[in-house]
Amino acid sequence: MSRTWLIYGRWMRDRRRSTLLWSVGITLVSVATAAFYPSLRSTAQSFGEGSTMSSVLGLGEGVDPSTPVGFLWAFNYSNQLPWLLMALGIALGTASIAGDEGDGTLEYLLAKPVTRTEIAFARFGGMITVLVVASIVNLVGVAVTMPLFDLADSTTVTALDGTTSTAAGATVGDLFVGGLSALAVGLGSGAVAYLVGAATGRRGVALGVASGFAVAGYVLYTLANVTGDYEWLTWFSPWRWFIDDAMMVDGLTLDILWPVLLAAGSLLVGWQLFLRRDLQR
Repeated sequence: MSRTWLIYGRWMRDRRRSTLLWSVGITLVSVATAAFYPSLRSTAQSFGEGSTMSSVLGLGEGVDPSTPVGFLWAFNYSNQLPWLLMALGIALGTASIAGDEGDGTLEYLLAKPVTRTEIAFARFGGMITVLVVASIVNLVGVAVTMPLFDLADSTTVTALDGTTSTAAGATVGDLFVGGLSALAVGLGSGAVAYLVGAATGRRGVALGVASGFAVAGYVLYTLANVTGDYEWLTWFSPWRWFIDDAMMVDGLTLDILWPVLLAAGSLLVGWQLFLRRDLQR
């Protein structure tokens, strides 16, 4: 077995409990939110497009929060789930190199016959694995429980002009697409934390920069959409593609590759910077 796999396996074993707790916690939030659909279905449409909350809830054109898929998107998959996965990703990205370096344990690992390259790639792979595990557990939890809350059933929707239509229930495919796009957001934020941590070795700096990147981008996007000012600045926000595309409702688009490219670039740049600097004392 290669040393990269050994480092990866040890890092994953050390995070078995935290991975379980994060996965269960994220799933409980999603299931608890889904449970409100029967009671909020009749009033959810008031949050529709044109209200000041539309940008916050990801309610673009064609997204009706009174439908099963629209409700899941507006009340969980466009906000709560990506934020939770971003928090997990940032925590993992910060811990991957800067965390051990700050604790002084990275020196002991490097004293063994392993290279910085092996550590860099093993830890990044571990971050991705934990995010994927949490996303899969969340998918299974929501898929199993959503029939209990009428989310798998089709529903009749009454438009503002009085016309009615039938909206299909949510499917596992819808949950997969919504979870995949939220996972991409978490991966992008975690990759930023990894990059800063690998470049500086400072846990606080990595955590602060990655958190600021996520929060500032969200605030920039929502304020620009609510006020109508400086909308061109939203192109610099990672939330633009995620909320505007509403992939859980409208289907996957190639924009999902943006955070993947960010993650790949962060890995390569962080790895090279990690190779070229001295460890922090």
